[in-house]
Amino acid sequence: MATQERWKPERPVSKGASGYHEAVAKAPYYQENLKAMIPLLRDIVKEGHIIVDFGAGTGVSAQCLLEGIDKGVELWLVDNSPAWLGKAYELLAHDKRVSFFLLNREGERYQTLAEVVGEASADHVISANTLHLIPSLKEVFAGIRRALKPGGSFLFQSGNIERPDRKAGVLMVDHTVKRVHDIAIGIIQKDNAFRQYRRNLDEHIAKEEVQRKFVFPEPRDIADYLTALKEAGFTDIRTEYQLIRISYADWLNFLRVHRLQAGILPEVGGKDATIGEEKDRDRLITLAAKRLFAELEKENPEADSEGFMTEWVYVLAKNQAAAEEKKGEVGSMKGKNAVITGSTRGIGSAIARELAKAGCNIIINGTERSKERGEEMVTELSALGVQARFIPADVSNFASCGEFAREVKEAFGKVDILVNNAGTTKDVTLRKMSEEDWHSIINVNLNSLFNVTRNFLSLIPDKGRIINISSIVGISGNFGQTNYASTKAGVIGFSKSLAKEMGKRRITVNAIAPGFIKTELTDQMPMEFVAKILQLIPMKEMGKPEDVAHAVAFLASEKARYITGQVLRVDGGIMF
Repeated sequence: MATQERWKPERPVSKGASGYHEAVAKAPYYQENLKAMIPLLRDIVKEGHIIVDFGAGTGVSAQCLLEGIDKGVELWLVDNSPAWLGKAYELLAHDKRVSFFLLNREGERYQTLAEVVGEASADHVISANTLHLIPSLKEVFAGIRRALKPGGSFLFQSGNIERPDRKAGVLMVDHTVKRVHDIAIGIIQKDNAFRQYRRNLDEHIAKEEVQRKFVFPEPRDIADYLTALKEAGFTDIRTEYQLIRISYADWLNFLRVHRLQAGILPEVGGKDATIGEEKDRDRLITLAAKRLFAELEKENPEADSEGFMTEWVYVLAKNQAAAEEKKGEVGSMKGKNAVITGSTRGIGSAIARELAKAGCNIIINGTERSKERGEEMVTELSALGVQARFIPADVSNFASCGEFAREVKEAFGKVDILVNNAGTTKDVTLRKMSEEDWHSIINVNLNSLFNVTRNFLSLIPDKGRIINISSIVGISGNFGQTNYASTKAGVIGFSKSLAKEMGKRRITVNAIAPGFIKTELTDQMPMEFVAKILQLIPMKEMGKPEDVAHAVAFLASEKARYITGQVLRVDGGIMF
């Protein structure tokens, strides 16, 4: 039960809030990134659960949640702006599932979520593109955790989180806003049509810097968020990244919302701009945006004549009690050591998380280029109370794998579970396939299986586990993938043969054949291709990396002690 009385607006909805809501609600890119949150929630939300939308704004995210989760839930909207929450109230007050709460300011601080809705009152908290605005992450995260019931989840997303290995040319949302501001200032300095704003311009810039940074702050690194979550007591933390293209037309419409323009270019008119100043500010921002778009089209490798690419980060964490309960359920794997190749992202990282939740110490593996992401995984998994270490190695090189095994032996002594997951694709029809196209895939996907397993075999004790990630393509084949299909069929043959060799030592060897799993790779597939694939899947949805991870955890457990030489398909029943 909430501790604070439900909120009702005391005044009509402002034009600014309505304008902002209309711009965001109609923006395809914003709807796309909100809808990406729904699959992360769908499997954990139950009938009767209470979901808190923290930083609900004008209700755009709430509308998406109500449409996407077809279960009987309560939705509590929390925001610190009466104007924006008033718009949400106007739209959703008729829905009996929805309640509204105002986050009040107390002196120099805002109330925490627990102070508003009560301790242990919510099953889930979500926050859409809000947390990058908050100065003190640790305090806010602690308040959110206290508001959650034991085992509750916290999901947030943002297009303004920095990370070292973001693809070149992929932008953060607020970086484009800052560039628009800087270009607009340059126009004022050079274009005589705006010369009246040159007077004391440097003073205005300095004066308005604090406000502009509040509205569009410098982005923090993902490591700052993960550390703050850990310090607040969250566990079972995982991150996902999604690329979303924004069209220039949509972005210009967003930048032209008057409610935002005062924050983008406060040097012209400030908060109390005249009608003339508002018009000039709009002209300046429009001109600056168009110049930015021209620059991006010319210089940015991920931009074209229609738009640019942004990255959105999704972070899901759980209240500590849930992780402790899970570790108790699968104590049989506590203290075991697991090596997972190619585990800095995608399916490999999901496997690492699942085995860590089961109590395994985890050796993360990737290339030197993925070191930053590997260290982030170490931080994340260490929060679960297990040992974790990132050891880079080139799995396509036998000598590199030998050094990899020596480092693992020195640090951990033995390897109870070996998961050969590393893999890549280079799709092309055989007629157009080069020798390099063939051998590069063979080296990473198939030769790595020998390189890693041969070097680690002496470290695997009796009753150990070897789990190799194949693919349904290795069973059924696929157009344009003769190289990839050959390697994945080879993984199956390798697994069945090694199972016969290892049987006397009670070491089980199995393969998993995933179907179409939603990863960064599938996110870049054309929508029409994805639609065709979904028609072949009886369950009408792509799998998640966690679906594969659950299968790995089962085969690694004592419950699978009498299963060896098998291929487990995780494909939703796909029929080619």
